[in-house]
This record gives sequence, C-alpha cells and structure tokens, in this order.
Amino acid sequence: MLEMSARLPGENNINFTYRAIREGILSLELKPGQLLNVGELSEALKVSSTPIKNALWKLQQEHLVDLIPQVGSYVSKIDLELVEEAAGMWFDLEKECLKSACHEFPKDNLNQLKRNLNFQEMLLDQQSNFPNPKEFIREFCKLDEEFHSIIFDGLRRNTTWKAISYMASDYHRLIMRHQVKENVKQMIAEHRDIISIIEKREREQVETVLRDHIFRPMEDWGTGHKMDISEFALT
Repeated sequence: MLEMSARLPGENNINFTYRAIREGILSLELKPGQLLNVGELSEALKVSSTPIKNALWKLQQEHLVDLIPQVGSYVSKIDLELVEEAAGMWFDLEKECLKSACHEFPKDNLNQLKRNLNFQEMLLDQQSNFPNPKEFIREFCKLDEEFHSIIFDGLRRNTTWKAISYMASDYHRLIMRHQVKENVKQMIAEHRDIISIIEKREREQVETVLRDHIFRPMEDWGTGHKMDISEFALT
C-alpha cells in the first residue's frame, strides 16, 4: 500500500506517520478514492494503529482524507474548486513577496535559491538514473516546494508559506498527476527567471513570470490531458 519512508532524525511515531501518509497522498502513491486500511498502514510504517488514526484525522482537516463513519477512511478526491482557490491565493501572496524581495532580500537566502536551482538542474540531468518517472517527479516537486519556501523565509513569512502549502494540496496533486520532463524544464527556467528578477530588482516582471509559473501548469493540464473523472470530487 505504501512504500516505507525514511524516518527523519529524532522524528517520533506521530510526526513520522503523518508525514509519510501525507507524502504518499501528495505523490499519488496513495490514489484519490483509495481505501486507507489502518492495519495495512500500520504494517507498512511499522507503527501501532494510534499514530495512524491520529494522522488520518489531521489529514481530514487538510481535505486529503475523507473519514466515513462505520465505513472507513479514503484518500479524498481532487477538488478543482480548491485547486483554483489555492492557485489564486498562492499567486497573490507570492507576488507581493517577490515585489518586496526586489527591494531587499537576504544574500544568504538568494544563495540558497541558487543552490536549490543547481540541484534541480542536476536532477534533470540525472533523470535516466531514476527507476521510474514517478520517483524523478517526486524529487523535483520537493525541490520546487523548497525553492518557494526559501523566498518566504527570506522575508520572514514562513507562516504564510505554511498556509499556502496547506491550501495547495489538491493543486500539487493535480500537477503531479500530469508532470512530465518538458514541464519540469519549463519550471526550472521560470525559477531561473525568478532569481534574476530578485537580483536585478525587476518588480515590473514579477506578475508576468509568476502568473505563468503558477497558472500555466493548470492550463496545460486542462487542455492537454484527458480527465479521469473517478479521481475528482463531483460538485
């Protein structure tokens, strides 16, 4: 059901279980609509049922799990309205952050962005070394999320980024579902543009570059991919 995730140093059972199941859902290893069996999850993660139940309850609050009394727990289906709402919120908040970054941004955080971009480019070069495309996309998405978190961290708005990440779960699942190498190359190029905007203080470029970066993947998915309606919440 779920591949064994590596436990982080000092991570207790509750935090480990929550993170492992959440990552499994966001990476689509646990698919929308899939039954989440407590016993199977306990066996896969080598923990008791208590942290499993705790994690499922927390993930319900994030709209990633549906708990149906007397029936069971299921991975929630992707809600397209939540996707659009999250993308809009992300765009509005990061747009203002990038404009502020054009005025003043810590050098250390700028260097972190450049290191992160280097890792993205290295990952792309090493794509053929991954056992399957899903593993490659999963690793890229981690770097992508870290890239944006560095921007908010540089402006001391970590809580704002956490709120975006919380809201954008369905957005990330939708993008993960149809991410391909060419999309990754485009996103890396846009990350490079974002760094350039900060360095050159090109406030006037922020909105155009960020709009493409956040909304283009949604538009690409909508026009270029066939919808499997079973994976989506019906409204």
